Amino acid sequence: MRDVLKIVGLVLAASLAGWGAASMAQTRPEAPLIAEFGKVAPVEHPGVPPDRSLDYKVVVNVTAPGVGDRPPEGLEKAARLANILAESGVPASRRHIVVIISGPATFAVLNEAGVMARKMGPNISAPLIHALTKAGVGVHVCGQALAGTKIARSEVLPDIQVDLSALTTLTTLQLKGYALVPA
Repeated sequence: MRDVLKIVGLVLAASLAGWGAASMAQTRPEAPLIAEFGKVAPVEHPGVPPDRSLDYKVVVNVTAPGVGDRPPEGLEKAARLANILAESGVPASRRHIVVIISGPATFAVLNEAGVMARKMGPNISAPLIHALTKAGVGVHVCGQALAGTKIARSEVLPDIQVDLSALTTLTTLQLKGYALVPA
């Protein structure tokens, strides 16, 4: 009888281990959420892994402009965060990421008409901003920064929400429990 119970126990343990592995495989997507941006390197046994049961409420404050032919680093950081959370199995319903763009980074929000009016090259941030919004990341711009840089609302990319100010967006979201990520 002991041998039968031992075998049943081994079979049950093997079944549960297989179920756990299958469950993990189902929560981890095959490809990054935002494939073209926010690359993530795998890390085995991280000290503090993302917790799938938490609501990740994060606001990324993007103020620094892109350098050379790169979009602002803060936009890339938001994509990396979205990818890390998605690849760690945090469901979309628990990922609440907002980007607020202001200061010198404000020109990243220009649409084609705005770029042409300023005789600038193509907006290298536009594909990343579109990918972020498609992945469920809210991308906002400071209305005060738009006024200060003389960017009309009609010159802003369609994926972007125009807010009254970065100051009020940041404080409102933090008061609602969002963690601030400076960028």
